[in-house]
Amino acid sequence: MNPEVFFWSRNPDLYLVFSHILAVEGLSSALLDEEEVGELAGRTSVLAIVLDTENNAEHALRICSLIKADKATAHIPLLALIPGGDERHYLDLLKAGVTESFVRPVSPARILTYLQSLMSGLSPRTGGIRRDSSTFTVWELSIEVSKRLIRHGSEEIQLGPIEFKLLCRLLQVPGRVFTRSELIEAAWPPNYYVQPRTIDVHIGRLRRMLEQMTGRNIIRTIRSSGYAAEFG
Repeated sequence: MNPEVFFWSRNPDLYLVFSHILAVEGLSSALLDEEEVGELAGRTSVLAIVLDTENNAEHALRICSLIKADKATAHIPLLALIPGGDERHYLDLLKAGVTESFVRPVSPARILTYLQSLMSGLSPRTGGIRRDSSTFTVWELSIEVSKRLIRHGSEEIQLGPIEFKLLCRLLQVPGRVFTRSELIEAAWPPNYYVQPRTIDVHIGRLRRMLEQMTGRNIIRTIRSSGYAAEFG
């Protein structure tokens, strides 16, 4: 089955444009209703969900909460399309679980590049680890690359693509301080503008998940410098 991209929007014309572009690239697409969110749990081909927030930011936040509240769907990447001049909900969406935001008007090529990065696995800049690698171990963490699964004892979590790339970068050299610029380079496509605050939100989310699973604060903040993974 082709990778599926679900689109949540009240603008059918916008969806039709994107569905045509996605079809040319070999991606299946479908409109998503709030009532259908629960049905995504059993689907293994979902590549991402695109949320059109125009006049619907509060509703989009509710959709995010529903998806992230279910362990079976929490790993699905969420992309938000934000109208130009209406970026006030940007951080709220990020904190709610949106993986990446695009301010409209946005070139479809940018979104396609991002979706293709999800299909192709991690960049070699994350330590040479790619989707066809099986597992590797750092400290007491076992990382299964193909599924973005992190295991610690009997516990496991499935990370979103951004958090997974950030973690792999930090684990590449435990103890080393990675600057925000280095982390942006590891987790986002080239020439992609990312605010420093965006890194802080993603790292905060990753830190909470790891601490809940391991009982330890693995990621340390180095004031005015960046972040490091420490196990001592």
